[in-house]
Order: sequence, then structure tokens, then C-alpha cells
Amino acid sequence: MIADVVRRDIDAGVLELADSLRDDGLASHADTFRVMFHVDGALIPVSPRAKRALETEISDASGQRMVGRGSGEEYWVVGRTDFEYLMLCRRHIRSKRAEKAAGAISHELSSLLIAASKPRPDDVFLDPFAGSGSFTNARMSFPAKRIVYSDADLARLRDDFPAAIRDGGAVEFLADDALALASFQDHEVDVIVTDPPWGEYEELPLALPEFLDAMARSFDRVLEPGSGRFVILIARMAAEEAQKALTANRLAVGSVHEILVNGHPATVLVGGRAAA
Repeated sequence: MIADVVRRDIDAGVLELADSLRDDGLASHADTFRVMFHVDGALIPVSPRAKRALETEISDASGQRMVGRGSGEEYWVVGRTDFEYLMLCRRHIRSKRAEKAAGAISHELSSLLIAASKPRPDDVFLDPFAGSGSFTNARMSFPAKRIVYSDADLARLRDDFPAAIRDGGAVEFLADDALALASFQDHEVDVIVTDPPWGEYEELPLALPEFLDAMARSFDRVLEPGSGRFVILIARMAAEEAQKALTANRLAVGSVHEILVNGHPATVLVGGRAAA
């Protein structure tokens, strides 16, 4: 949302929104723009005078050129039933998404979990149970020092990756055992976002408590000691055991979120070093 005014007559509100932009700058993400008006659940017309005034102020503030249709930035004047404000908003531009492998975590959930990890430009990012590459793909939307995909089954999985991951060069591929992560030195990783085996549909190499403890010990070894972070998506039935294992290995769980993944109960554990 860029600006809002008390809602009354629509044309008067649009003119007031235009006035609010005067002498202000707008960050632009495209060379062109258009304006849409959506009030009480429907697209509506506004007077040419009000529309032209708003388009002029947006153009002056952003340096963009107004077009009637087509690609570019979209600014929306939005009013909602029983809401007392008229809002000027900018619609997010979504980059083209790579196709997803069957059964992969959705783009939306992957992006949310990456955002929960608080990505930083100097991060060494790791997904040690990377599977179809959903999290590494989502992490590519943010700058990073290194983005590392690792899965012990890499040889079988690699040919199924979207080309953006396989051929783009932004992702480093490893076939490490996640319980050892032999390619990493101690404390080399800043952030882990991962979806370990749930133990419901695949056989684990250890009993679940031992597996989770070995995973937590591996994460403790490679994560940066001061500000290392993690986001772990796990079966809800294993969440309590996972929290115990993480806590026992110097990793603090800061928040717990119960969700459904393709209809299956799951839990997201967000945390890191106690100092973080």
C-alpha cells in the first residue's frame, strides 16, 4: 500500500490520492505502468480528470510511462465494503516461475519458508535434504554468497530438476549425507531451510529419535555459532521429538507453526542459535 485517504466520493478520493504523491518518489520495477480501480468487488470507471491526475502524479513520482494495457507495473485504487479508507496500492510483479516436479513443495510455501529464514546477501544457504530443489529454487530470488543443494540421492534426482536450477549456475550441487555433511567445515553455513524425511512413507536409516538427533548434531556442527538460523518443515507427529533434538544440540526453536502440506499435518520449526 502506497497511500490511503478517507473514503467518500470516488473521484474526490482519487484526486486526493494523486495529491498525496506530489513531491514524493516511487520506487519503480518496470518502465511502464497502468492504473486500475477496484471498489466493492468490481472494476469501476472514474472521471477522466481524476484518472489523468493520478496517472500524471504516478508518472512524475516514478519516472514510468503510462500505457493502456500490457505488461508493466500495476497500481490499483482499492476500496472495500465497510472499510473507511480508499487505498492506492502497487501490485507485486512476479518473475516467471520454473515448473515444479510432481510432489514438490509449492512455490508459495517454499517462498514463505525462505522468507522465514531472513535471507541475507552474505548467506551461505544450505538445503541438506533438497529433493526436487523447491527451497533452493525459492532462495535464488534473493542474493546470497552461496546457495547449496545437497541430497544423497543427487544422481537420480538431478535430471528431474527444472532447467533454471540445473543449468543456471547459481546453485552448487552436492550429494552429501545430511547426517554428516562431509563437504562442509565446522560453522561454514549461515542458514538451513529443509524438509527432512518424515518417516511416514520412507524407511529411515535409524529409529526416528536417533535420526533426528543425528540430524541436529550435523546441523549444529555446520551452522555459524553466533547467528546461524534454520527453518525445518517436518511431519507433525515428529515435531516434538525434533524440538527436543534441536534443543539438545544448542539450537533454539523460536516459533512453531502447524500447517497442512497437501492435506498432511506438518509443522514448521523456525529458530537458530540462541544468540540469533
